[in-house]
Amino acid sequence: MKKPNFLLNLFLGGLVKIFSFFKGQRIIHKCKIEGPAIVLSNHTSFYDFLYTHAALYPRAVTYLAAKKMFYEKSTGFFLRLARAIPKSLMQADPIATMNVFKILKKNGLISIFPEGQISPSGRSLKPSFSIAKLLKKANVNVYIVKHFGAGLVNPPWTKKTFKGRIETIKELIISKETLSQLSLDEIYKIVCDKLYYSAYQDNAIKKYKYKLNDISNLENVIYQCPKCLHEGLLSNHHQIICPACDNHLTYDAYGLLNGIGVDELFLNQEARVRQEIVSNKEYSLSGSTKVMSIRNQLLVVVGQGVLTIKNGEYIYEGSIDNEIKTLTFKANSIPSLPSDIGRNVQIYEGNQIYQFEMDNKWLPTKMVHMGEYLYELYHTQ
Repeated sequence: MKKPNFLLNLFLGGLVKIFSFFKGQRIIHKCKIEGPAIVLSNHTSFYDFLYTHAALYPRAVTYLAAKKMFYEKSTGFFLRLARAIPKSLMQADPIATMNVFKILKKNGLISIFPEGQISPSGRSLKPSFSIAKLLKKANVNVYIVKHFGAGLVNPPWTKKTFKGRIETIKELIISKETLSQLSLDEIYKIVCDKLYYSAYQDNAIKKYKYKLNDISNLENVIYQCPKCLHEGLLSNHHQIICPACDNHLTYDAYGLLNGIGVDELFLNQEARVRQEIVSNKEYSLSGSTKVMSIRNQLLVVVGQGVLTIKNGEYIYEGSIDNEIKTLTFKANSIPSLPSDIGRNVQIYEGNQIYQFEMDNKWLPTKMVHMGEYLYELYHTQ
């Protein structure tokens, strides 16, 4: 595993630095970062890799990135150019771990987003406990590069920009000397506490304004009307509208819907899904889907059918490579379903990726709610 090319990083990294500045990034707290080291970052925007790179520039950095991104035409080329390390999500990946240690032995910097995916709501997701094990074994300084406002400028549910301020801090959170003295539980708590971020709690204090833009696709994050509980909302410019009771949720310059944070509405919606599961032991979700998987180093459509969650299992019934098949995955081995909002849920099994492109655009979010609760139920019994 090679470190990033120094000259290429110097040139392209400089462009990233300029790009991030014009996007609104300002680094408000700095510290000197030397390798070998691991740098952790929160994840609320697709541009977080760029903001992290800009904050670390001119130091070269090696990223740990979701394996499926290496097989997408839009991102694969750039990840390989950056010599990023592919990582299977939501499961152990010994090859990725081995490559991390190879870079550290060369005094390199490793950048990791412990949440594993972009938060759809603007509030931090729970990192996998495996991050504590990795840090303990690596035994190097651990830093954080944390971004405030990135998910308000570029929310994960749209490609549009809501121009405004992004603030970034760089901080040593665990020294190598301290790391050796801490338990895994203590390391994990420090990581969770330092990474935690809510765009709406933070901006309730700062009160930065962000230029309004069309909020299409936010209705697939907040898919349930908080007033009448109808599922399947509509968006229109700066509003989400319930077709059942005509309730209007208006998005404002602070990123709020009728004065309420998207994360709060998201968690309330999640709580109602959990209550449905508790109330009905036979509760299930099902939807028609196309399934994508890796063929010839590309992520392509390989079949179509129906994906169902029931009785603690994800069950796909339909075609794969022109053959009728049934795939079954145990929910107790899948902590979360990575999802592209309004599009899909993803399941990693060994070196294979199954990406289910749902016909119902808000169903992936509800499946994520259900899947996470099923995993929690199994692991707390």
